[in-house]
Amino acid sequence: MKKILSITTIFLFMFNLSNAQIRLIGASNSFGSGLIEILEWNALDSSSVESYPTELQGYYMGSSVFNAYNSNYYLTGVTADTSGLLSFNSKTNSQNLSDYTLFSNITEIDMSTGKIYNLTADSIGYFSVNEYDISTGTDSIIGIVGEPGINGIITEAICFDSNNGILYYLGYDNTPSRCLYSIPVRNSDFSFTKAVIATSGAYNNFLGVNYDNVSNRIFALNSVFDSTGTFSDFSVIDIDPITAEITTRAQLLLYPYFVAGSSSFDQNSGSLLWIGIDTNFIQKMIVFNTNTNTYQAGYVPGSVSEIVCDNFDFAQNAYPLTAIQDNIGKSFGIFPNPASKKITLQTDRLDNAGIVKIYSMNGVLCLSDQINTLNKEINIESLKRGMYVLTVQSSSEIQTKRLIIQ
Repeated sequence: MKKILSITTIFLFMFNLSNAQIRLIGASNSFGSGLIEILEWNALDSSSVESYPTELQGYYMGSSVFNAYNSNYYLTGVTADTSGLLSFNSKTNSQNLSDYTLFSNITEIDMSTGKIYNLTADSIGYFSVNEYDISTGTDSIIGIVGEPGINGIITEAICFDSNNGILYYLGYDNTPSRCLYSIPVRNSDFSFTKAVIATSGAYNNFLGVNYDNVSNRIFALNSVFDSTGTFSDFSVIDIDPITAEITTRAQLLLYPYFVAGSSSFDQNSGSLLWIGIDTNFIQKMIVFNTNTNTYQAGYVPGSVSEIVCDNFDFAQNAYPLTAIQDNIGKSFGIFPNPASKKITLQTDRLDNAGIVKIYSMNGVLCLSDQINTLNKEINIESLKRGMYVLTVQSSSEIQTKRLIIQ
């Protein structure tokens, strides 16, 4: 069943850009050289754009990913005489083109391990799930899904849960019904599950799919059409990864169109970003805050696409062991949240090595304490108002949630 939040009006939420610092990376065609250049900039800040030329003459739509742990932006592209995987490091601005065989428009990355996953439709009615290990340059098919009800697969309809190692895909089965496929790629034996999505119209076009690794929710853009093919709605939605239940966060009828390859998700602030096109066909960068269901619309640098968020600080805090994480975010709660003076951290088990840490959104450690009770009370009066990342680290896992102090 579809749930709709009681939102009647969307107010523009004016971010403090000096604090938000949502760093974006994308690819754009250089009109001077005709080659592809890499752009870096802070979201909505037109004065922060930096460009770096490449040797690429073109690229695969939907093939960009960002390894948040080593700050490498990857893009599948072609030059005058070869093709491969372009690697651009956002810290050093260095780049490299390496061999790559898993060409696909449906690509994601595991922030916790740095492995790339994509889907390829090699046969009618089937698609393959592929893994590419960047560190060794090896690729493999880890499984085949024989369920889709249409030929081919849908671009920009996948996302990755880096906490639990699950690749999600919004596609069709052989009914055909629109389904959420869950593919745990770290298991030794390949498997997948699916849940039918209760759509809100005769046809729903889900694009800009991204995974929030803090709230463990899937966010997407939903274009709705009636039985005659007439456009009727454009909304930001979230999807429950288990039940596939849809919750509408907000309607954005002022921006009914979407630039392919432009969506990304900032893990620190919980913001879904994409390039929207308004009713006058003017492009705007949309920054939608999923915590407040508010947005700001602003600057887009040139013809940029293949946009990713630089989630380096988040990955350093959330995955410091660069290890596989199990059951993250499911065994502790924060009450109240938002809070002002103190919070209670409730856990379902104790660990001798349990440590709670609170980080600012720019990665600074603000508070650290041992967990010695199932209901740990923490004084937060010394912390300024704003959004923080709270992590619980045990000997076997790291769990992460957002904390809002008001």
